[in-house]
Amino acid sequence: MISQTPKTTLNDVLIPLLSFTLLFSQQVHAYTLIDTFNSSNFFSEFDFFSQPDPTNGFVDYVNISTANHNKLAGYSQGGIYLGVDHHNLTNGTTTGGRKSTRLTSKTAYTTGLFIADIAHMPSGKTRAEDSCGLWPAYWMFGPNWPNSGEIDIIEGVNTQKANSITLHTANGCSMSNNTGSISTTKMVSSDCEGNGGCGQQTQALETYGIGFNSGGGGYYIMEWTESFISVWFVPRSNAETVTKLLNTIDTSNSSSISITSSLGGQQPLATFNGGNDCSISNHFANHNIVFDTTFCGDWAGKTWKSDSTCSALADTCEEWVGQNPEKFVSAYWLINEIKVYQKKGGSNNKTKREAVRFRG
Repeated sequence: MISQTPKTTLNDVLIPLLSFTLLFSQQVHAYTLIDTFNSSNFFSEFDFFSQPDPTNGFVDYVNISTANHNKLAGYSQGGIYLGVDHHNLTNGTTTGGRKSTRLTSKTAYTTGLFIADIAHMPSGKTRAEDSCGLWPAYWMFGPNWPNSGEIDIIEGVNTQKANSITLHTANGCSMSNNTGSISTTKMVSSDCEGNGGCGQQTQALETYGIGFNSGGGGYYIMEWTESFISVWFVPRSNAETVTKLLNTIDTSNSSSISITSSLGGQQPLATFNGGNDCSISNHFANHNIVFDTTFCGDWAGKTWKSDSTCSALADTCEEWVGQNPEKFVSAYWLINEIKVYQKKGGSNNKTKREAVRFRG
């Protein structure tokens, strides 16, 4: 039986595991709900990843028993808590890095509408410097990376203040954001090949980190079709617009809906249009959902010296992360629910597969 004994603080309320879209005028087929992940089933539908970090992070991803023993994962405030060790020093020699959690869905999807209600993401508590060394991500990826693609829905490092949204795949895929996205989002690169990928940098502080958490989080909505991939963010204060969207999906007799219209005209944070330069169907398929928090590594570590706030704290990212565990008390995900929809009348584009390749 799962115990739900109430406690008094965030860490105390953690209940151990084992004890207890297109845009504007663009239209798509109406959707039907196929999966819901929440506190009733999350840990039976997601697997713990405990192999070495493929992004060379200063991190020790733990298995379910270690996560349970160290209270790194469980249930809190009605949601799913995925945290990191914020008590112990580590030098990396004997531990491999700071203990953390990375979970991957057992189900893989090709196309769909993904609505994630997230109450909190890993970040510093109130000061930018407390995010130094962090590299959190909510993302999806396919087999034989990068050939089946990767979609980074939430991602950033160190003192980054707004969300980065990036696609990765094999060569031969170039994207544009020439229609539909909000004007403040900037295309960093159009070439989606490999580690660099095609990225878009947002500007709204409420989309990431401290700004995201101070508003109680919100809803990330990702629509993936054969011709485009779009990401919206709806802050907690506008939750009624997501309710309207869900009601539209559930009650509409139409063969098509517009996500933007259903959100009261809200444009996506980012849209990736394939057009003639990228066949999305050929480059993105069979994606597992992932939540993780790593440290340093190929992004946060390599950009450490160029971040004046972080580089003033320590000579290296690893030194800072290893010797300052108390800085990471707020480095946790709190996920209320994830809903996955796919097209009505179409094939059921989901499979069960083992996730064997990881973010590059």
